[in-house]
Amino acid sequence: MSEKFIPEHIDPFRYAEQNLSLDGTLRIADMPRLSLNVVANGDSVAVHLQFGVDEQKITYLNGHLQTKLTLQCQRCMEPFFYEIISDFVLGIVSTLDEANALPEQYEPALATEGNLALRELIEDEIILNLPIIPRHEPDECKVKLPLADSGWEQGKGENPFHVLESLKQKHQ
Repeated sequence: MSEKFIPEHIDPFRYAEQNLSLDGTLRIADMPRLSLNVVANGDSVAVHLQFGVDEQKITYLNGHLQTKLTLQCQRCMEPFFYEIISDFVLGIVSTLDEANALPEQYEPALATEGNLALRELIEDEIILNLPIIPRHEPDECKVKLPLADSGWEQGKGENPFHVLESLKQKHQ
C-alpha cells in the first residue's frame, strides 16, 4: 500500500461544508522548522484530519497526529526516539476578530484567502509537543548523573505556554 500524502494547502470551508476527512502522511524533511530539531529527516507523521461545521456555525478541524522522531539527547548527545501522539481541535477563521470570538475549546487556525496551510499547521502542532530539553530517560542515558538530579523533572513539567492560556482566559 502506498503512502497517501496530505496536500499542502486546502480550502477548509469547502472541506467543512462537505464533512470531508483527510488521512495520510507528511515527511519531516518537508518541515524546515521542525527539521532543525530532529536528527533523522527520514521520519514521517501519520495524520487524520476531520473537517466540519458545528451547531454554532463554526468551521472546525479535528486533528490527530502520530509520529516517532529521532532527537538528540542534550546530556549524552546520542540520538533517541521520541513519540508524539496529539489530538487537537481548531476553529478555522479568516480574521483575528473571528479568532478572538472563538469558544475556548477551539484553538484558532487562520485561513489566508480561503486557504489553510496544512503542512505548517501540522508542523506547529508537533513543535508544540517537543520536549523543552530533549534527553533520554535517566536510566536509558549513557551519562549517569547523581541521584540528586533535581533538574531532570523540571524539564517534564507544564507546557511553557500555560501562561498564555491563563492570559487568554482572563480576557474572556
